[in-house]
Amino acid sequence: MVRHHTNTTVHRKFLKVYGVWLFVLGVLTIFYFYRNIQGTSSLPTEENDYYKESKQTDTFVFEGEKIVHLDLKGAPPKLIFYSELFPLLAELGATGILIEYEDMFPYSGELVNISAHNAYTLDDINTINNLANKHNLKVIPLIQTFGHMEYVLKLAEFKELREITAYPQVICPTHQRTFTLIMTMLDQLIRAHPNIEMIHIGSDEVYYLGVCSRCSEFMLKNNLSKNLLFTEHVNSVVGIINKNFPKLRVLLWDDQFRSFSSKDFEMANLNKNIEPTVWKYSRDVYDELGPSLWNGYQNIFPKIWIASAFKGATASNDFVSHITHYLQNHQSWLSVVQEYRNRINFQGIIITGWQRFDHFAILCELLPVGIPTLAMCLRILLGFNDSPLSPPIEVAKLLKCEQPYALIGPVFGSPRCAFPGGDVLENVLHLQQLKQEYESIVDDSRVRGWMDDYNIARAFSSPSYVEAATESVDRLKFELDQLDTDITEALLKIYDEYTVEEWKETYLNPLRQKVNKLCRARKILLEKDVWPRRPLKNDEL
Repeated sequence: MVRHHTNTTVHRKFLKVYGVWLFVLGVLTIFYFYRNIQGTSSLPTEENDYYKESKQTDTFVFEGEKIVHLDLKGAPPKLIFYSELFPLLAELGATGILIEYEDMFPYSGELVNISAHNAYTLDDINTINNLANKHNLKVIPLIQTFGHMEYVLKLAEFKELREITAYPQVICPTHQRTFTLIMTMLDQLIRAHPNIEMIHIGSDEVYYLGVCSRCSEFMLKNNLSKNLLFTEHVNSVVGIINKNFPKLRVLLWDDQFRSFSSKDFEMANLNKNIEPTVWKYSRDVYDELGPSLWNGYQNIFPKIWIASAFKGATASNDFVSHITHYLQNHQSWLSVVQEYRNRINFQGIIITGWQRFDHFAILCELLPVGIPTLAMCLRILLGFNDSPLSPPIEVAKLLKCEQPYALIGPVFGSPRCAFPGGDVLENVLHLQQLKQEYESIVDDSRVRGWMDDYNIARAFSSPSYVEAATESVDRLKFELDQLDTDITEALLKIYDEYTVEEWKETYLNPLRQKVNKLCRARKILLEKDVWPRRPLKNDEL
């Protein structure tokens, strides 16, 4: 016991010193912030001025299209949100949007069951198109045509089209109904976007290829490898687009091409209209996508796109963005473009913001949560040489944030931003803070040693340790109850009730249940003021 109290004393002294250090750091940071903000010119008011200012920097500027990916899988924003988002994207330097509808597109006729019950209508899509056009944002719809077709293949009526019966991810390219299905889906999607110049046909992560008996037989008969089976299907899809919509440029993800040999490319006879999108979301793109890939692609593809990420690419259950990761991803991509721009015709960058890892996965970071990260990433592409340790003041102004430094870490408090969805970010960061507080409590040695399930089941523990370890639990419970109200109100401004309920059930409710359980355990243990001799009996038995 003496050792325990000694360690506790030392621990408290350490916390005091640490607290003083954080206070000093905070004061210095605030001083630095105000000193710099006084010398900072006002934010450009014209949309193109924000871009022009980047020309004055010494750093590399990405000259291609800057397309922001809007992943709508099961979380479609209300139309009013687009009217607020699109002018912001244009002001940040974006030139277009890549819309991945998945089951949010209103398919009709024999495809009607593909659409979710809360899918957009054609009138909704027309409104989105008009809003994008108003703010000079190109619209590029994305439709999966090979892999990631869970939203279609999960249904009983399309089950027979799966490459592997048990897995609904990949469509069988040799099934007689496959081509008709994809052709019909493409036709409906393209006609809903009459003014588009490009379409993205997905085709990434085709994990199961040439597995079914039909495909195996087709490959054997036509002397095809799996790589050539892939290009056979892609060429067919692109061919029908070229025939029916000859002016459309066709983009697709590149990962299936990475295993191709020069002979594979030679035999594939790829459609010349294909523009691959080379995607990588890691911190170090430059090293991971080596010279052999670029040397191979430069001889095959006249036009190439790249793809980074601003959210939804770190962990499937992240609900707050890892800003530093995404900033490094963009800085690394710029290094690649600088290195190969004289040999590769880079058309643009697609800044992806995934809403789920796939159709069956839970929601990850919501779009409003990722907007500050998106803003900082776009600044990197515009040529600003911002420090990764502090958010640029211009971004904070543009997003109307009271505390800029809180955008990069909770040490500096709450950002309090007024951009579209800023209150969603505020409440999500509050949830993160409460989650960290809870984890700190349950990781306390007093909780682990005196509030184990064994203690709780037998109502046998030391009141002083229980009280000390859980003194903040009631406040935590109160704040979570209040947060439930606040975040519901914030989310309903942007999303329908189905998305709100799913997000709360995924991230808020589990924490509330854990805190409530801890409160019950505390109550059980503190009700006793006398205790039995050992051996102990389980009070629940």
